[in-house]
Amino acid sequence: MGLTIKLVRHGESEANIGKVKSWQVGDHEIALSERGHEQAREVGRSLGRAFLDGAMIYSSPYRRTRETLAGILDGVGLTRPDLRVYEDPRLREVEHGYEDVPAQEARRKTHGWFYYRFTGGESPADCYDRTSSFLESMMRQAERKQADRVLVVTHGLTIRCFVMRFLHLSVEQFDEIANPRNCAVITLADKDSLRAPYAVTGRWAVEGLERRREPAQE
Repeated sequence: MGLTIKLVRHGESEANIGKVKSWQVGDHEIALSERGHEQAREVGRSLGRAFLDGAMIYSSPYRRTRETLAGILDGVGLTRPDLRVYEDPRLREVEHGYEDVPAQEARRKTHGWFYYRFTGGESPADCYDRTSSFLESMMRQAERKQADRVLVVTHGLTIRCFVMRFLHLSVEQFDEIANPRNCAVITLADKDSLRAPYAVTGRWAVEGLERRREPAQE
């Protein structure tokens, strides 16, 4: 049986609904909204116990991803002690720094969405580098443990970097990918096992992504 990787973006957060600002409260402390908690439980029910039980599970250490994972497991009646769960800081969101992000839009457009480094933070290219390091570690661990199912609960841009590295996509292809919706499930697997692949490289394909409708921003 081939390897199947499910990438899940965290549920709707208090920042997503404008209740808090990440550069004011600390990005890592942002919680899920009530709707985000229910979205996470629904993902658990859709993935099912058969996928989750015995899978290798990884999570960003941020509060909203921890809460999303807890909701996913709750959706099928599992808890963290029942499973192999690994938190990895390399899966954190791209660091936006400590200044207003919208105010940097003009500079981002000039210097490139993928390459621009937020003031006091990172660029998507920086996120790509650490996501690539995580992916290599994850694949080695999956091989050692002979795993056939992996769940990664993380952030939108991190998911896009993961897919970019896994499928060897170009920067231009990265810029065309829309940020996944809250609690979207992105699947990487053998191309013959997916019904509607977004992109294919060799025997691998990705499903669940959407193309941008507007020029690239983030």
